[in-house]
Amino acid sequence: MLIAPNFYNTADQNIYNKGYSFVPQERFRGGAFSFPTTTEDSPTGITTLPTAMNMSGGGGGGGYTGNVNDLMKNYTLDTRKQYFGSQPTPLVDNLYQSKLDKTFMGFPSYREQQLTGPDMGEYIGSGTDVPLELTGAGKVQNTLGNIKDTASGIMSKVGGIGPVSMLLGSMDKFDTLSPADQEFIKQNMGYRGPTVFGENSSGLSKDIFGINTRSAFGNYADYVGKEATSLGEALSKSAGRRGLSFDASKGSLVDSAGNVIDEDDYDAAMKDFINKTKMMRNKFSFYTQKEKERVANEKLMEKQAAVAAEKAYQERVSREAQTADRARAQNQSVYESADRQGFTNRDGGFSTSRADRAGTSEGSGQFSSRSGRGRTGYLSGGLADMLEIYD
Repeated sequence: MLIAPNFYNTADQNIYNKGYSFVPQERFRGGAFSFPTTTEDSPTGITTLPTAMNMSGGGGGGGYTGNVNDLMKNYTLDTRKQYFGSQPTPLVDNLYQSKLDKTFMGFPSYREQQLTGPDMGEYIGSGTDVPLELTGAGKVQNTLGNIKDTASGIMSKVGGIGPVSMLLGSMDKFDTLSPADQEFIKQNMGYRGPTVFGENSSGLSKDIFGINTRSAFGNYADYVGKEATSLGEALSKSAGRRGLSFDASKGSLVDSAGNVIDEDDYDAAMKDFINKTKMMRNKFSFYTQKEKERVANEKLMEKQAAVAAEKAYQERVSREAQTADRARAQNQSVYESADRQGFTNRDGGFSTSRADRAGTSEGSGQFSSRSGRGRTGYLSGGLADMLEIYD
């Protein structure tokens, strides 16, 4: 069961606890919220936000009075502009002049390094740019840039302030979402234009149906799929009550063979269905498209991860092969050095003959003289021979 945050007012808590957790707070909605009624085309459980707007030829009254297609178009343009504008551009950002032009709160972020006369003269004489260094403002800018743009990220950076840090940390769960969901949410942020409620005066990023695309208590990437599924089921039931068939995968009415019915062939029941489900069908179309984008984005990231993993594996194999080659070359060098010094290689290891080192040959526990050097046999001369010790 959903339990509303305790800082919601009574009306907002009531809305939240009844399952409408993505509906903005009253101060952000720009108007009162009316619960969907249990009617043929707006069954309980479907978050059909009440509004009257021109749904490509229908509607009227309060709220946004333009065409929903214009809302969708503006939403797409604004979110794409925000997303691509926020992507790193190292080939531009790292240019010398780009750094010199960069400022923070009116102060330059970079300056030429403070070099001594001879060092400076070397750069000037060679026509080379003097290396840049961060100014105090640039250091602050970089530090702030490394802190995630969330209350929890900022509080974790400064250590938090007791219960306050716990509260702020729980207000945004963006950092706990999967990388694919985070990327999808980023791709749907930046639109602050009108919604079906009218003007968006909250300053927050919302979709055209007033849903926060970055929610403190939810996951917009998860929401779009659930909403698309719920609306598709509701439209199928609504069509069924008229003896019609609505195919959610095609987003259209179909005949008994599953073929899409052309609008020119609509009968009275079909026209009635189309007229009375405009809001639902527009929402269904919007969230179905968003779900397709989410799935495509997830597959793309999985593919990129697989490619990166394969590249890392091949690099590791290459490094190991290079290491093995170096080891073999090193061993070969050692073998050759050992041969030059009179060492012998036996079964992959090195051993040296004591007899060879001493100039003698080894046999039956004795050594015989070779070239007049080395130890003499026990019975060959010396004290033993003098005493004539024999068997």
